[in-house]
Amino acid sequence: MTDFTLIPLKTHSILLLPFTTSILSDPSEIISTILNTLPKSSKESFTIILTTPPQITNKNDQEQLYTKLLLSPKAHFETFQTFLGRIYSALATAQSNAGKILMDVEVHFDGEKGSWENKIFRNGIRSNIDNGSDSESEGEYQILTPDGVFIPPQLNEYIPSIPQISLPPIPDALDQDGHILEISSPSFPSKPEPGPRVVALGGTFDHLHAAHKLLLHLSHFLVSERLIVGLMSDTLLNSKKHFELVENLDRRINGVESFLNRLGGSVYDDKNENSAKIITQEKGKRIKLDVKEITDAYGPTAYENDIDALIVSKETLSGGLAVNNKRKENNLTELEIFVIDVIGDQKDSQSTLTGQGLDESILKELKMGSTGIRNWIYQQNQNQSQKE
Repeated sequence: MTDFTLIPLKTHSILLLPFTTSILSDPSEIISTILNTLPKSSKESFTIILTTPPQITNKNDQEQLYTKLLLSPKAHFETFQTFLGRIYSALATAQSNAGKILMDVEVHFDGEKGSWENKIFRNGIRSNIDNGSDSESEGEYQILTPDGVFIPPQLNEYIPSIPQISLPPIPDALDQDGHILEISSPSFPSKPEPGPRVVALGGTFDHLHAAHKLLLHLSHFLVSERLIVGLMSDTLLNSKKHFELVENLDRRINGVESFLNRLGGSVYDDKNENSAKIITQEKGKRIKLDVKEITDAYGPTAYENDIDALIVSKETLSGGLAVNNKRKENNLTELEIFVIDVIGDQKDSQSTLTGQGLDESILKELKMGSTGIRNWIYQQNQNQSQKE
């Protein structure tokens, strides 16, 4: 077992963590592991994979908690958004504390659809690992596993050549054999209750960061059929600070689509028969992704009746209310609004910010939002110019 202070520093680190009902209710212990691990372990990317171990009362039961939550996403939305908000907040805090502003952080759950190869190797250097001829390349990735946490079987084919580091166990989560200690379960509806059929959200999604991924993941968690993501056109962003550093539309769309694809969504084109075939051939139902440019504050919510819900952050709630006013003017049905506004209980150590949910106001304080990232890049460019 490796002490936190002795974790090797690699380019990409993957942290496996248990996902149980008690951790869903209070993730303080795994947040402590995140805060202790990220700054010391990784230079470019840090991925968290949450997996539900077998029940101690039924060691053959490996049904994933995430899969159970997905059956009735509206019923579990508040609990899940509080949990995921605190995890992404911990990641952003750890990034800020370590000064790793451009680090790519991401959270995945055992039970998601989508390619595990893409989740693990999203930075695209698996070929270096597969060659087996470059020991330095093999060392670019590492798997970090608290003692007692199982590696999900579907990961085994992708990680045999990646070094695995054992970490101290998560207190009060598992027994010595890695089984869940708890017996009680959260209340689940007697019948599955699918979420809204079509959900929309919008934004700039410049330099995709932790708060963006939180918003997108919660939208994907909630929706049952089609997810519309509107990205502001390049021409609408000229007033942004350091607008010259804003990523162009194609890059921003690709970033959003790629992330949602890793969650299990599938880019869908109604006019493309091959697109429909790809979706129906996938094992299980996948969410249709409709990621597009918008040229005003409303996008398709102003004219498309076939939308059921809107996802907004606390800071953009007024925009969500404006959308419903516009729909009233256009004789369209109002949208159900889901606000991502998670406030924790401030129990987490090392930073009071990690007890809160994650939105742009938190990231501004951390200087980790899109504006903060552009400011950081600008300053780095200025420093480099002065050296030259």
